[in-house]
Amino acid sequence: MDRLPIYRLDRPDVRAESLVDLAGRLFGIQQGYSLAESPGRITMRHRDQVVEQHLDGGGVWAADESRWFNPVLRPDLPDDEQAVALVRDLADARGLLPELRGDFRFGDPHVAGTHLAVLEQGRRSDHRLDVQVVLPITAGDLPVVGGGGDVTFALGGGGELIGYTGAWRTPVAAFDVAVVPQDESEETFRGLFRSAKGLELESVDSYLAYYAAPGFAVQEFLYPVYVHLSRARIGGTRIPVRAIMLPATTFGPALEVPPLAPPRPANARPGTRPAPERGAKRRRSYATVAPAAEPHLMTLATKPWEAGTSWIGMSGGLAGSQANAQGFVDEWAADGWHIDFNWGDGAAWESDWRRNDDQWVDNADFVFYTGHANGNGWVLSNPDDGFLSAAEVGAAPAAPGDLWGSSDLEWVVVAACGPLQDDIISTGGGDVLTRWDGAFDGLHQLLGYGAITFDNTEEGRRIASYCRSGMTVKDAWFRAAKEIQPSTNGANAPDGPTVWVGTMWVGRSGLDPIGDHAWSHGSVSADPTSPTFLACMWTVC
Repeated sequence: MDRLPIYRLDRPDVRAESLVDLAGRLFGIQQGYSLAESPGRITMRHRDQVVEQHLDGGGVWAADESRWFNPVLRPDLPDDEQAVALVRDLADARGLLPELRGDFRFGDPHVAGTHLAVLEQGRRSDHRLDVQVVLPITAGDLPVVGGGGDVTFALGGGGELIGYTGAWRTPVAAFDVAVVPQDESEETFRGLFRSAKGLELESVDSYLAYYAAPGFAVQEFLYPVYVHLSRARIGGTRIPVRAIMLPATTFGPALEVPPLAPPRPANARPGTRPAPERGAKRRRSYATVAPAAEPHLMTLATKPWEAGTSWIGMSGGLAGSQANAQGFVDEWAADGWHIDFNWGDGAAWESDWRRNDDQWVDNADFVFYTGHANGNGWVLSNPDDGFLSAAEVGAAPAAPGDLWGSSDLEWVVVAACGPLQDDIISTGGGDVLTRWDGAFDGLHQLLGYGAITFDNTEEGRRIASYCRSGMTVKDAWFRAAKEIQPSTNGANAPDGPTVWVGTMWVGRSGLDPIGDHAWSHGSVSADPTSPTFLACMWTVC
């Protein structure tokens, strides 16, 4: 294959009238709705139902928020075969699929859904909350990866439609371009790791695909890429590497490779703020600025909440991490939060998460990590061994009782290839509830993935933006992941082939943080200390 076509894409025409028509076809909404336009999207609401469309990329997000991702429900669901038949009938009757022309067609349906695991009184129960039928799009014989490469239908109790996502942009012209040899692309991929510190590639594989951007992004051309999958070793720990896409032709945007993060100043410390009352979290209004050691974070804080990021970028071969983390802190700074820290590469110390967590990770309310991970933990930098493992966060909630949430931390996002693997979603994933229960010393949610994911620049900004719009933390994370990540990754269990996004939480009777919003954007649970149950929920990307 010496040449491949590049497809010029039509710019989506997003209008309120077409959104109202779509809502009628999806949920039967005809009247009693409200319409609103916010930066980047149009939203239609009717009771618990929401249908949104992004202005730039045309992507659609539709959900019955009372039923999609609701852990309280125990719906009577169709089996996989019935679900596929229901979706085909539904899509045909209501015109819910984009018209594919020329080289493009729908591939075989991929059936997954949302799963819930609960551990209470020593007994674990597993439940399925919906069935999702993902219809992938192919370009000839090649898969289309990225958030815009499929259409998803979510079916709830009785086979009713409770969720729908899709972002297909219509190709209107094409031209052929020379293909980059696969071995040349793999050499470029290996070159990304030449500055990696302590990380040694053990295996490298790649495959051809087309890349369709998330539905919130402008995309002018659909172009082929090589998707590189690899495994690496850091010290004595083996990890899957986040999938990295490189252009497969002489046309297409070159990968932007940022420099390594600067070294960490010896006197770095979180910004000064009033001390909380003994035994209480900080909830006072104050104004402060970020440390001068991080001039890009200098911003006046007007709210008594803090965010921070730790990330592994080019020290781990990941070109997207720096911008990914920056988007997270930029959003919260714009919301008036104080930015406690934004440490990358060699400055992202493991000790911030354990020995010195009171000064760093547990000094913030919302922390975002991106880099490399597996089911047992995630990569950080020295001092310490450079890998934060589940064995290092305690054997159970409040044991030892002075880690995440004992001071300030509510929510942690791990945007990597873990740590939420579990046997319920992929054989060999183990038991996440007993593996990570020691992380919860007042922590509300641990959000992450249960499979190999793709390096990108958008997760941090998207989850923060959706939280700021009033979505729950869980729904904001699920939506960001479903819009950015593909539903499959080409890997074997327990790292694939389905890409799962999830959140783990703990609670007790009358106290359940799964409905948390970010501070000042909705209700927030009291700290779930002395929990009586542990739970984890996953959905397909």
